[in-house]
Amino acid sequence: MGKSLNIEIKDRQFELFIKEETILNSINRISKQIHTDLHDKNPLFICVLNGAFMFASDLMKQLDFPCEIAFIRLKSYQGTASVGVIREVHGLIEDVQNRNVVILEDIIDTGHTIEYLIQSTLAKQPKSLRVATLLFKSAALQADIKADYVAMEIPNDFIVGYGLDYDGYGRNLKDIYKIKE
Repeated sequence: MGKSLNIEIKDRQFELFIKEETILNSINRISKQIHTDLHDKNPLFICVLNGAFMFASDLMKQLDFPCEIAFIRLKSYQGTASVGVIREVHGLIEDVQNRNVVILEDIIDTGHTIEYLIQSTLAKQPKSLRVATLLFKSAALQADIKADYVAMEIPNDFIVGYGLDYDGYGRNLKDIYKIKE
């Protein structure tokens, strides 16, 4: 069965944007950078659920040195302000004090979520803190943050697949699709 170039999720049409092979090659590339930087530092990786689960899984399989992984789940609520209120739904239970920590995010667009996570993690006094993201939308960035490891930079399109969803659907897709306008 061949891969479809177009899919429908709920009421929207999406077209193939990034194939699984390209995604995995990009993850492999940053895994080598992470290995160089952290192979002897026993890092703790923090996977941001739900979106980063596929990225975290494929990245962790590439790392052949002692490390741990933990999970956090955030919920963003839009209030009257332009910046949403972020709340931890499933908080971090691991102690990060004096640890080398890497936050694993699926996508950085406005940067508000990762900015919140960086600040809340720094308050727990890690030895070092880095950010790895599968996707980075520099055109959408509104926060003063940087990612240490970026697998792919993409334009400011709405995307789905490989962990990213549209209204809860599409996370299971192997490839990444962008919305057809």
